[in-house]
Amino acid sequence: VLFRSGVINMAHGEVMMVGAYSAYVVQNSFARWFGGSGAGFDSYFAVALAVSFVVAGLVGILLEQGIIRFLYKRPLESMLATWGVSLVLQQTFRHIFGANNVQVGSPSWMKGSLVVCDVLLAYNRLFVIGFALFIVLCTWALLRHTSIGLQVRAVMQNRAMASALGVRTDRVNLFTFAFGSGLAGMAGACLSQIGNEIGR
Repeated sequence: VLFRSGVINMAHGEVMMVGAYSAYVVQNSFARWFGGSGAGFDSYFAVALAVSFVVAGLVGILLEQGIIRFLYKRPLESMLATWGVSLVLQQTFRHIFGANNVQVGSPSWMKGSLVVCDVLLAYNRLFVIGFALFIVLCTWALLRHTSIGLQVRAVMQNRAMASALGVRTDRVNLFTFAFGSGLAGMAGACLSQIGNEIGR
């Protein structure tokens, strides 16, 4: 939908960063509550995925309502505006969390590796692959078998006709941007699990 609207989002990587830092905050909160180990702490990553989706989705809503909605069909302006937003987000997180990398640890059930024919398959990577496939199937089902998915497809194929038939294209744009941002947030949380292998 947004591609057809002529929007270039240069801040999408920073939305992933929002998800990664959300996972870091959830991890630290669970560490304070459960002492950094045990079944209670091990459930932090499931919560972190949900929190990352919500927080990144809210950032997407603010971005769409505050900037993107005024720049549809203006790809150059949208690219420059979101590039500016990406710089603001980078400096904001740098100020809050510091310039050094932060560590997002894996719960115990994601540590270790599966050995298949002398090949090590890390559990955290297997989880990320499986979770990505699950999200792809869920997104396909959402777009294919729900009312909002039908509206998204209608707006993507013919915005003018969809609007003439009563589809609120502005709401579809907002939903699409928020949903895409939420997915990027979860991707950032998953990326934090792959990136922390270096420190093991």
